[in-house]
Amino acid sequence: MPIKHSAAVPLNIIRQRARIRVASYGATATNLYVHDAIYRGGEVLQPKRGDIVVPRDSIIVFADDEPTKNWGHRCRYLFHDPKTGELIQELPALLPPTFDFGARFELFHQASTVSAVSRSQYPLLYLPPWLYLESASSWYAILYYKVPPPVGNWPGDNTPYQMKINGSGTKEELLAAIAAVGEKMGPQDNLFLHTNNHGNTVNGVSTLISYSGDDTTQSDLADAIKALPKFASLMVMMEQCFSGGFIQPIINASPASCTSVATAVDANTSSDGGPQYDPFALAWITAMAWANPDGSSISPNADTNVDDRVSAAEAFVYAKANDTGPDDNPQYAENAPCGGAANFGGVRRPIFIPPLYRYLFPWQILPDPPPEQVEKFAIQLAKQLKSKSFRQVIAESIEAERNSLTKVVRTALSKGKARKPSHR
Repeated sequence: MPIKHSAAVPLNIIRQRARIRVASYGATATNLYVHDAIYRGGEVLQPKRGDIVVPRDSIIVFADDEPTKNWGHRCRYLFHDPKTGELIQELPALLPPTFDFGARFELFHQASTVSAVSRSQYPLLYLPPWLYLESASSWYAILYYKVPPPVGNWPGDNTPYQMKINGSGTKEELLAAIAAVGEKMGPQDNLFLHTNNHGNTVNGVSTLISYSGDDTTQSDLADAIKALPKFASLMVMMEQCFSGGFIQPIINASPASCTSVATAVDANTSSDGGPQYDPFALAWITAMAWANPDGSSISPNADTNVDDRVSAAEAFVYAKANDTGPDDNPQYAENAPCGGAANFGGVRRPIFIPPLYRYLFPWQILPDPPPEQVEKFAIQLAKQLKSKSFRQVIAESIEAERNSLTKVVRTALSKGKARKPSHR
């Protein structure tokens, strides 16, 4: 463990030398951090992952060469003499000293920042489920995200997260969660697996970094999936760095009838990150949700075949086209013939509020939709009106209103007859 330095440690000299070192490489995007403590020679940083060995007693400057990407990605360790401030050694790496390095290492040179995601301006509403008939599908979901506490609020609307975290983010917890879901699933059920945040590559093998303990390898995850019983659909979306290495092992191991895997990058690339949302995952999730994190609509939506559902294949196509990460190279694979057709089962019928109708709901002040949205809505409405289920729902609603009105009229007429005076 590092020890606190004395006042004699020349931190200003170390910062200056680190800036000069970065400038000599022409690394214009590198951010620099320093921890004001002495790391002992022989200490190992990120054991079993990075295995960076401190060459001798040093002050460490951490050089983040790709600050806009997720871990792992290209970075460097600059070891400085704690007495003179001279650079002792420089080691290339893929991982930071610790994943909470922001709590220990102080940023002193910031060349790169990440822009916040922009939002669309056209909100939308959805018809409530009781207005239409739809078949329900049983989906199980495992969401694996490595982040140190506290989690904080949902940045979409700054409200507390409603989902409860019931695992510690370790390899053992992830594999146990997959096994537990397998005990519940039947042959018609479905599983969605999403992994995010940190990935690594070790001797050409992609890994999923755990909060603590050993990391999850391609074969670890494939073996857990292979042990599942036969079921309908497996949909996987991975955001972490080097995630493409998981694609084929999952496809080969899956006992599901329909399997699809989408990743932000291939097996040799670091994925791009963001201050609130990682860009590929954000695009994929907005495609499935038909909306941005704040609830505003996306235009055009991902439902390219206009069947009121977004499939795994459609979500990937949309995410690839709308991924703002400059270095992401989204990858996708599915098993034939149905892997890409899997969807979460909910029919989404968006209704853009007409200007006059808005005033019936003064608490919802919404902007007028653009012409292209009006045209698309007209096409969707025409298709829905032709569908048998839609006509049936409308007919049933009209019949119910007719019966109700008939009852009111008859009641009123009977009361009128009772009050009518008699003539002598």
